[in-house]
Amino acid sequence: MNKNFYFQNILVVGLGLIGGSVLRSLQSSKFQGVVYGLDSNVDLISSAHNFDLINNNDTNKIPANLEDALIIFAVPTLSIKPSITEVLKKFKFKDSLYTDTCSVKSSVLEVINNLNPDIKNSFILSHPIAGSEKSGLSASSDTLFDGRLTVICPHDKNKAEDIKKIENFWENLGSTTKRLPALSHDDLFAKTSHLPHVISYALMDAVFTDLKEDSFLHSGGSLEDYTRIASSDPVMWKDIMISNESSILEAVGAFRDSLDKLSILIKEGNPDKLVTFFSSIKKSRDMLLSKESK
Repeated sequence: MNKNFYFQNILVVGLGLIGGSVLRSLQSSKFQGVVYGLDSNVDLISSAHNFDLINNNDTNKIPANLEDALIIFAVPTLSIKPSITEVLKKFKFKDSLYTDTCSVKSSVLEVINNLNPDIKNSFILSHPIAGSEKSGLSASSDTLFDGRLTVICPHDKNKAEDIKKIENFWENLGSTTKRLPALSHDDLFAKTSHLPHVISYALMDAVFTDLKEDSFLHSGGSLEDYTRIASSDPVMWKDIMISNESSILEAVGAFRDSLDKLSILIKEGNPDKLVTFFSSIKKSRDMLLSKESK
């Protein structure tokens, strides 16, 4: 049975891992409308067209006027403003909605607050919590969103029916959805996503600075596993660090406090205190994961 996406046209701006995975998911979902794609790299547009993911093989093959469309900005956070500006300059949209896939929502909200009210009111922020240390269209997958959470961050000018349409869109791609205010989203993901990337990059830097080409020689796989996300897209993570600076630095401070606490225990050399510390953390983690699996 065909899924109801509520849109006749979909334009994906940014054909990297997330944008490409949206396209592949639409293809496997048998979306009945027309799909277009835009990217600053014209070769990616051609590649997406060759894979039958989009209808256009260059930027000039997209109609200047689109109705009943969903426009998805799947670009790095600091590219959202120029991308929106360029798209709105080139195209006219009627009875359409807009969304994004950025990892920091308050900065996107700041951008759309300065847009034409009709566009702002029709722009529903979203963040699919899915990704990979690999990047680009070649790494995209039609199963990337399966069973993954997409956070929707409505603002006070969004209509209830429009929010539902965006939730329905992500659910049709395999996601579950949850609503969060933009600022709450940024504070939460600074701790659960952005901080782990900070730690992974810093750990890889510390180990490689010391051991160079022998960094993984005696790791037994644990170092590779832990630093996997240090192979993530540097431009995307540069944008996230800048856009969510205050929340990330607060999370780094809390992590530093925990690291200092453990350093003191190691220096004291008290086995009972170390076992108590490790056991408490293990118990908390195991309990949380047990709840998640139910």
